[in-house]
Amino acid sequence: MSNATVVSPSIDIVRLVTVILAMDNSMLVALYIIGMIGAILNMITFVQRQIRTNSCSIYFLSTAIIDFWIMNVFLLLEILTRFNLSLSPLIYKTRIWCKFGNFLLSILPCLSSTYLTLASVDRFCASSLNSTLRKCSQLKVSRNVVRVVFILWVLFELHIPIGYDYVFNSITNNTACQVTVGSPTVYLVIDGFFFALYNGAVVPFFLCTFGLLICYNMKRSRGRVAAQQTTRSNRTTVDPIPSTNQVRLVPTRNNFHMLTMLLMQVTVTIFLNVPYMAIYLYGYFNQPPKDLYQYALYIIFTFIARWFYYMNYCKTFYVNTLTSRLFRKSLQQQFLMLVRRRTISSVL
Repeated sequence: MSNATVVSPSIDIVRLVTVILAMDNSMLVALYIIGMIGAILNMITFVQRQIRTNSCSIYFLSTAIIDFWIMNVFLLLEILTRFNLSLSPLIYKTRIWCKFGNFLLSILPCLSSTYLTLASVDRFCASSLNSTLRKCSQLKVSRNVVRVVFILWVLFELHIPIGYDYVFNSITNNTACQVTVGSPTVYLVIDGFFFALYNGAVVPFFLCTFGLLICYNMKRSRGRVAAQQTTRSNRTTVDPIPSTNQVRLVPTRNNFHMLTMLLMQVTVTIFLNVPYMAIYLYGYFNQPPKDLYQYALYIIFTFIARWFYYMNYCKTFYVNTLTSRLFRKSLQQQFLMLVRRRTISSVL
């Protein structure tokens, strides 16, 4: 007979949770460092003259600023409370966090997703053969849209600082952040179901749709330019009158680089965002699995999806660097300029 010790499944679950939590601590620190470096370099690059003249850069810059705040509101505070448990009640069990912390947790991801979606709409307009749509892709328009969208999301999320408060709960005999104005069910639907549905389904749908429309516009543009070149080469020198039906659409180098960056951002965003929102919606409609091994898989996939979700706000700079030579060139120029300034200051 075997003398092997039979290990209880519950002990396996405890060990699994211990390992996952240790990995989670390391992942959060790594993601914070990578995300902060990327967000800062993104902001530095998108304010440069050769890039900021493009309307799409306004949306990318806005996304970089929001990602910077997400890194500090989401990740930094969680890292601090993980490594110093005494800070957790001082941060999360306060009236300020109940109202304004949850407000930021809700509005920042929605703003980031919306600005990326607007960037795809801007590139769709810029690549369109319709002159009216192309007029929508302007710096003035993008700046106004960024402001309006920010105001609309603030107004939409105002129910959180108004309706939530940190009060005593007679049922649990403890103080907690809960709804004090209106129906808790309505707040749960808005802050839970709508949040997951918007970021996990609505935004990916629009990103896919406009991404495909951009590719379609680019294909039509190439076909139109090729047809015009063929017609022009077959035209005799006796016929100097140009056709009035020609559409002149010559994409600039900046537009091409912005299109490339955007299409890659859309692809990676959908890949990283959907798993977490799927787990979020599953937890919204279902109870955690009762079977221990199914519960173990549920824990593993929850943490992996959560890491992917945070990667979504760390990836922008690195995707831009890998896909755009113009972005790399602008970044390199900034480093060279910084080195020159340091050299001149040291000499003086």
